[in-house]
This record gives sequence, C-alpha cells and structure tokens, in this order.
Amino acid sequence: MNARDYAAFTETLTRTLERDPRVLGLMAAGSMAGLSHQPDEWSDHDFWVVVEPDAVAWFRAHRDWLPGSDHIVLYFIDAEYQGLTAIYDSGHLAEFAVSDRDGLRTFKVNDYRLLIDRVGLAADLERLQQATTAGFQAAIQDDASLLGRFLTNLLIGMGRYHRGEYLSARQFISVWTLHPLLRLIAKHVPAEGAAALDNLDPMRRFEMAYPKTAGEINALLRLDLDRAAAGLLDLAERLLRGRVAAYPDDAARALRQTVLAGVDDT
Repeated sequence: MNARDYAAFTETLTRTLERDPRVLGLMAAGSMAGLSHQPDEWSDHDFWVVVEPDAVAWFRAHRDWLPGSDHIVLYFIDAEYQGLTAIYDSGHLAEFAVSDRDGLRTFKVNDYRLLIDRVGLAADLERLQQATTAGFQAAIQDDASLLGRFLTNLLIGMGRYHRGEYLSARQFISVWTLHPLLRLIAKHVPAEGAAALDNLDPMRRFEMAYPKTAGEINALLRLDLDRAAAGLLDLAERLLRGRVAAYPDDAARALRQTVLAGVDDT
C-alpha cells in the first residue's frame, strides 16, 4: 500500500469511529503510529479500538466499520490471543484488537499514538508504556539468563535434531535461540547502523541496526541445522566473549563436545 492510500485508510478508520458514540478511543501502534519509524509499502495497520463494554461483541462480530470492508477476503478472530485480522484483496493487512477500557490495560506498548480519546486513555497508555519499558529493561539486565536461554535452546534443538524431530529442532535453532542472542548483541555490541530496535520483538529492524551481523546470521540459517547451530555458537563466542562478564565457556565447550561433536560449520 502506498503512502497516500495508507494515510487514507487511517483517516477513514478514524472518521468512521469518531461518528460512533460507543467508541471511547482509537490507538495506532507500530508503524501506524509513525513515531520511531514510518510506514512503508509493506506495513500493516495495527490498532486498538476501545469501546463501551456492551459494544465489544458487536465490533468483533462485524466488519463493515472497517475501511473498504467490501474488499476484505479473510476476517477472523485469533482463538488464542483474541486479536482480529482482516486481509484485503490488495494484500493489505489490518491486525487489531477491540476491547473495553479494562482490556486495554493488559496491552504491552512501545510506539503508540492516540487518534481518538474520549475518556482520558492517554494516562492509561503512558503507564502501560512505562511498564513495558521497565519490563524490557528488567528482561535484558541478566546476561546470565540470556546466555543460558541461548545455550539451552541450542542444546534442546540439537537434541531434537539428533532424534529426527527436524521441525521442532528448526524452531529451536532458527527462532528461539535468536531471541536471547539478538538481545545480547544489541546490549553489548556497538550498532552498525542508526535504526531503532523494537523492544518487544528483537528481530524487528535488526538488519537496519546490524546489517553485517544480520547477514552472517541469515547465511548461517540457510545451512543444515547442525551446521547452523555450530555457526551460531561460534558467532556468539566471537561477538560476546570479552564483552559479557563470565561468558559460559564450559557450557559452550560441553555443547561442542556432545550435541555438536563432529559438526563442520565452515
């Protein structure tokens, strides 16, 4: 979606909801907020609609209040997270939530912009953003925990690889190991670029902040799983050993001698 159409979608959504007295607030999140990064042609619309408690079910069940609703080709409620998704015939994506005011207070917030606020949601969102930031800072303070998660996920992934559970192994090696590893890199290794990283998802915009390192990691993830795991361990050691106090050399060595024995990561 080009910039003009993206802005028109946001404007139409806001105008429609402003006309409905049941609507208490509309919060734009992520790139839709337009703060740390602007939307591009691949950006979705990510927002939260706050309504009167007795209107929640109606807004979740109906889609005609969404811009261009006649072009929606898929609309569903996520059974696990209760978020809503609309996909348009243009390929554009809207991911959003509808709740009463109490429901909003369960949200984690980084970038946000209030487009409608009839009940003083600004104070609620400021507290939520502060809590989200504090939670993020607490999560990255403990280097031992992050390194432990990285090595443990490598160990579990390689165990499942040797057992023949390749799908599960791929998830551990290619996904779960990266979360703590990228947190550690962002914390201890000087950035190569000026992009602001996401404090909720460590993989977002990592390529913009660390283009060379991201290229190395992506190259490793194209290898066979055992070689990818060995390469990720080598990369962690090269980037973090000497930067992180008490780097767990003994644990890394144990992985190399057991689940990674004989693996050539070159």
